[in-house]
Amino acid sequence: MSVIDDTQQFNDLAELYERFRPSYPRAALDRITAYVREGTAAHGKGPALLIDVGAGTGISSRALRAAFGPEPEIVGVEPGTGMRTTAESEHGPGGPREAMDIRFREGTAESLPAANGTASLVMAAQAAHWFDRPAFYAEAVRALRPGGALALMANDKDWDRSALVDDYETFLERHGDGYSRHYRAIDFAGELDRVDGLGDADDSATPWVRTLDPDAFIGLAMSTTMMRPVVRRLGHERTSAELRALLERHGAADRVEIPYVTRLYLRRRRH
Repeated sequence: MSVIDDTQQFNDLAELYERFRPSYPRAALDRITAYVREGTAAHGKGPALLIDVGAGTGISSRALRAAFGPEPEIVGVEPGTGMRTTAESEHGPGGPREAMDIRFREGTAESLPAANGTASLVMAAQAAHWFDRPAFYAEAVRALRPGGALALMANDKDWDRSALVDDYETFLERHGDGYSRHYRAIDFAGELDRVDGLGDADDSATPWVRTLDPDAFIGLAMSTTMMRPVVRRLGHERTSAELRALLERHGAADRVEIPYVTRLYLRRRRH
């Protein structure tokens, strides 16, 4: 079981999540693709099964399909009913993205719906901090074929490169329920290096900038669970007004630039 018991907590955010959350930079996706292909080629095979754990509304699953092309099977594993329903509505029979050919299944990181030694990739994008990670790592090792890859990836806002983002994080820390901007400051590399059965570390950080209009910035903010206590405390109208005032203070009333760093941790399943 996940350390976060309520796997349905994003259900009422699914529409906002799909509309406003970013995808991932091509450089990071290309690095995953090359790493996976290298590992599978060493065993005389191409990528067969790619598992996206905590797939949400399918943003990262679609990114995998775009990066790998049509051949590998892609399965998005998502416990949240609302998130999974949104993903399926985008990709299911008759949906506007049917050609993407991605299957979404109910499941958790700690009990993957995959047979032993079948996956070329197990990936968690923007999700691993929610998991019981020791259990997840053991499951990933079980599900991966020899030479297969475990990937952890996350888009982190870079407040060191933006006074606006720094101010936004301070706003959340001031009005949230014990929120800290460092909530994802986890030693993922160290954890992975201690996992029996994994090796061949390849870690990277890709800086990039996302440009939004103010409405999309507010939509992005409202798609996060950390904004919930702020809205409960201040109300939706005041929260939105405070966010618009923040943008105005930083000269971003018409155009918002958010610097990100996409952190990627790759490890290979040993023989």
